[in-house]
Amino acid sequence: MYRRLRTARRITQLVFLAAFVLLFALATYPPKTRLPVDLFLRADPLIAISASVSLRKLIFPLVWYALPVVVLSLLLGRVYCGWICPMGTTIDICERALGIRGKRPAETPGWSRVKFYVLIAMIVTMVLPAAHRSTKEWGITDTVGLSAVYLMDPIALLTRTFTWVGLPAVQWAVGMTSDTLTSWSESDLVLEHPVLDRALYPVQAALSTVARQPPPYFRLGLLTFAVFVGIVALGRYANRFWCRNLCPLGALLGVLGKASPVRLAVSEKCTRCMRCVNECKVGAISEDPHKYRGPECVGCCSCLAVCPENAISLTTGHEDTGREDQVRVERRRVLEAIGCGIAAVVLPKVDWGTRRTEATEKVLKVSSARLIRPPGALAEDEFVTACVCCGECMKACPTNTLQPAFGEGGLEAVGTPIVVPRIGPCTQACNQCGEVCPTNAIASFSVEEKDHLYLGTALIDRSACIAWAADRQCLMCDEACSYDAISQETIDGVERPVVNEAICVGCGVCEFVCPVEPMGAIRVYSSGDRRHWTREEQREMRQDAEQERARGSPYPSV
Repeated sequence: MYRRLRTARRITQLVFLAAFVLLFALATYPPKTRLPVDLFLRADPLIAISASVSLRKLIFPLVWYALPVVVLSLLLGRVYCGWICPMGTTIDICERALGIRGKRPAETPGWSRVKFYVLIAMIVTMVLPAAHRSTKEWGITDTVGLSAVYLMDPIALLTRTFTWVGLPAVQWAVGMTSDTLTSWSESDLVLEHPVLDRALYPVQAALSTVARQPPPYFRLGLLTFAVFVGIVALGRYANRFWCRNLCPLGALLGVLGKASPVRLAVSEKCTRCMRCVNECKVGAISEDPHKYRGPECVGCCSCLAVCPENAISLTTGHEDTGREDQVRVERRRVLEAIGCGIAAVVLPKVDWGTRRTEATEKVLKVSSARLIRPPGALAEDEFVTACVCCGECMKACPTNTLQPAFGEGGLEAVGTPIVVPRIGPCTQACNQCGEVCPTNAIASFSVEEKDHLYLGTALIDRSACIAWAADRQCLMCDEACSYDAISQETIDGVERPVVNEAICVGCGVCEFVCPVEPMGAIRVYSSGDRRHWTREEQREMRQDAEQERARGSPYPSV
């Protein structure tokens, strides 16, 4: 019976991993499904707590999706880690495929406590005030935290790895066979079977489409790959080292699981053969097989399946079954974790110059000239707080313009999405980044709203522009502008492009098509960023600009 249960767990793991990969693949433009492609991120209780506590408000789309996982943990313990978590399944597959078999430490309570210290440090970053947030409606100013959950949350980390590393690698591999794929015709897949023909032809069409697309490029891909390789390589020390010792989500679910009535009981038939101890994936069973640490157990049922005497069984109730629910943390280590959390909030703030114009206005960063956020993004302080750097928006972006920030927003913004127009523009018809963001760091928006969501302003470098510097006609930026923000004016007998800064939203299509190499003579800067305004205020600005233009009034141009 218990062997069948272990088999069922492995099948369940593969099913959930397949669902994770499928939803990841469906995060495209145009959308292929009405299912929330960020389902696993939404259902992550650690992300839900981080976003709600850091922003000082409940993020209901996260709370409702995370609630079933919380209830599951309260009832059955840390089974999410053993049965559902795609990160744990991926580690299992990698360890098995690479033949990694960790040495079983005789007793590693010190290492297993690290994840609780990591969780404490992350909670500190959520709670501490890290930046001001103005509330114009009430005339008050409150604060937001600066959560560091994105660094080690397993679902965000795995999604980020799939996006920045896996997606380019797969698309490159498919592209290598592009000559074969694009040369396929419908007749190549005709099997003279109506059902198989209908099933296979869409596959051929999809592969041909992928082959014709250039592989995306992400700037922090190599670093992300190194982090993931390190997580897998730690399995040489102990299998599932990440899950055992470092995962903060596992620590949170382990604490919740202390309320679970489901327990393991060891009968007198136990011969102390120690097979259960050796088989336990997370080292939850102590050297005395009659005792195990409840917050460590992931409910994998491997111990039940390998016991030759069938001495281990599942039971319910609170009678003495040998489960130890205490999380033995050291006071000194807790203080160190709190100190690390404080440092994680303070250090990103002291190394990068900032200037606040007014209590109700945005924060200007010295490094932020090219800090162009996606449309719908929250004001900078709130955005950095809410974003978990999962990379879903970058995966869904059809032009690859969304890239992880490196130094544009300072240390606190590393890995968050920015628009890099030279790689690709923010196309007028796309709103996928707002649809796939799990934490509402990029609030959903309609395509119609994009004409008044101001990301920045395009500025013309007249010393490099063909029309301005060489007195030659060039209409590339004017013809490409999606929002009619660029026009031609006759100056000194030559038509030259000018930008209406009240209409330009900073989509970057002009910079993308500019023939001047390598940087482009027209570039988008964050000077026109209006994210600290409400959408109604931005819409009114756009309407006023259109009315001024209709009346033929002169308008600010750059």
